[in-house]
Amino acid sequence: MKWDAIKGLVGAVAPTIGSAIGGPVGAGAGKILAQVLGVPAEPQAVQKALSEASPEQLAEIKKADLAYKTRLAELEVDIFELETADIQDARKNGDWTPKVLALLAFLFFGGYVTLVTVQPPDANSEAVINLVLGYLGGVVSAVVSFYFGASHKAEK
Repeated sequence: MKWDAIKGLVGAVAPTIGSAIGGPVGAGAGKILAQVLGVPAEPQAVQKALSEASPEQLAEIKKADLAYKTRLAELEVDIFELETADIQDARKNGDWTPKVLALLAFLFFGGYVTLVTVQPPDANSEAVINLVLGYLGGVVSAVVSFYFGASHKAEK
């Protein structure tokens, strides 16, 4: 199990540590949480301890979260900026595979729309059309986000 698997669980109790736990500074956030719970710094141990945490331990976790947030502010660490720096060069690699897959996605999407349009309406199953168009539309949307960037806003 990786830290990402318990990110949501941790985020419900400690939002700052939860948002950090899956990213570049996640190991440090995980260690802080494990230390507060008195367990080894392993996702399984932290998950088990969180599910059995007492109200006093939950209060300590919230204090640790506030201290972690304060420390990040003192160090001027922006978790969103670190995550962005980690993935910013994904589009710049010389691999041709993403380009071919993107082109195929657009071709399949356009081809399917054309096929559905030229066929008589009673020859098509509306449920299948909606399913395939929804899936291909999502794939095309991901391709556009990959090549032209997605709009992410850091939560404040």
